[in-house]
Amino acid sequence: MSPGGWLLVILVVLILAGSIVLYLHRAHLAREKARLEAQAAPPPKKYWGKQLIVPTRSQVCLAAKELADRRFKLDEAPHLPLAECTCKFDCRCNFRMLEERRSGKERREGFDRRPVVRYDPDNPPRRSGHDRRKGKDTPFNDYVI
Repeated sequence: MSPGGWLLVILVVLILAGSIVLYLHRAHLAREKARLEAQAAPPPKKYWGKQLIVPTRSQVCLAAKELADRRFKLDEAPHLPLAECTCKFDCRCNFRMLEERRSGKERREGFDRRPVVRYDPDNPPRRSGHDRRKGKDTPFNDYVI
């Protein structure tokens, strides 16, 4: 074989070896990236409140029975065991955290009318400022989550 032929064979072998090394390096980087993403902590869940859970309704105090399955805002939830609890040393009541279901993503699309004047400037505003439900016994006045 002539020296030019050997040079061509060596060049092809070097190109193949370089391709294999490059492929293995990229595969290693992809595995490393996947490993780091798997180790990354999930985003923290947002909670809006707590729900009182009682284990069995027959073996629970009256104070917990009254509040069973009731939902409280995070800062308004009572401490456990309850102050009126008759099973303070063996209390099995606990809270279940209630997750925020809102995504936080803005749903408005297109033209937003808020900055624009919505009412006819020549006519007086339609809102009187008087709350028609105030003082009436409606379920909306006492609604608590």
